Amino acid sequence: MDFHDQSDIEQSIKRIDELLSCGIFHPNNSSNVLFRAAFIELLIALRDLMYKSEKYAERISFSDDIVTTEKIDDITGVIKHVRDAICHPDSKNHYIEQGMKASFNVQFGKGVLCKINDCEQANPYEDDICFFFGLQHIFMHRHIVRAFEEAKSKLLPIIEKS
Repeated sequence: MDFHDQSDIEQSIKRIDELLSCGIFHPNNSSNVLFRAAFIELLIALRDLMYKSEKYAERISFSDDIVTTEKIDDITGVIKHVRDAICHPDSKNHYIEQGMKASFNVQFGKGVLCKINDCEQANPYEDDICFFFGLQHIFMHRHIVRAFEEAKSKLLPIIEKS
């Protein structure tokens, strides 16, 4: 691993830790002007960690509560899908079906956010936040935090050896 990748990994871990612990993702802060920006930065850093985990250790590949498709079969695929959607407003990842866009919808705790035809954006968990992008969703704790912790546990030992 070169110095640049090691530095990127260290900075991403530090920044994700800061974002997760600062309180911005608490329901009381959902209307904060920086809520979306924090989520975007979180997903950019997390996507980079997923890539580097696969490159230097192994792919983060759990599939609990994942909506599988031809292109998505694990959490790394979901993270890429969501990062692509949030960073590219013209991405097809925002659409439920042609002409129906559903992007960055957020459900704190258990509840149904919306139902359009056969698509329901719902969070079955009282203790988690669910973010929706088109037909995909990602949970804060069950997906984002877990993927981060798994990547960190795989990458930190490699960094420490360098």
